[in-house]
Amino acid sequence: MPTWTIWLWGRRPLVTLLRAALLGALLYLTGRYAFPPVHVSGLSMEPTIHDGTWRIGNKLKFQTREPQRGDLVMVSMAGWHAYYLKRVLGLPGETIAFKNGALLIDGRVVPEPYLAGGSDWTLPPTRVPAGEYYVAGDNRAVPLPAHMAGLTRRRDIAGGLLW
Repeated sequence: MPTWTIWLWGRRPLVTLLRAALLGALLYLTGRYAFPPVHVSGLSMEPTIHDGTWRIGNKLKFQTREPQRGDLVMVSMAGWHAYYLKRVLGLPGETIAFKNGALLIDGRVVPEPYLAGGSDWTLPPTRVPAGEYYVAGDNRAVPLPAHMAGLTRRRDIAGGLLW
C-alpha cells in the first residue's frame, strides 16, 4: 500500500471511516442540541453583541440553575429553530419598572453597567409572575414599543451563551 494512502486512511480504512462517521454524528448532535451556533441578526443587543456576528449557544446553562439578573438568554421563537438574544432584567416575584430610562426593581434603581447609551424608557410597575422573567435587549436607544421586550416564560428560555 502506498505511503500516502496509509497516511490518509490508516492501516484499516474501515475503522477510520467508522471513527469519522461517529465523530461527525457526535459533532452534529452536540452542535444541534447542546451548543448550537447562533447568528446575531438585528441591533437589539448592541453594543454588547453586534449585528452579523456569530456566537455559540449553551442549551445546558440553565439545567442546574435558574437564570439570574444580567444573564444573556436565548428565548425560543415560536415555530422556529431560532432565538431572540435578550438580557434578564426581572426575576419571578419582582416588580419591574423603567423611569426615564432607569431600571427599577421593587422601587430601587438597579445599575446596568453593560449599557452604553442613554434611554428614555418609561414603564409603570409590572409584577413578574411566577415562572416568568422580564427580558430586554441592551440597545435602549430603540423606543420601548418597537423593542422585543417583556415577560417571557421560563420554558421559552432555551439556554444562554457559551461565547
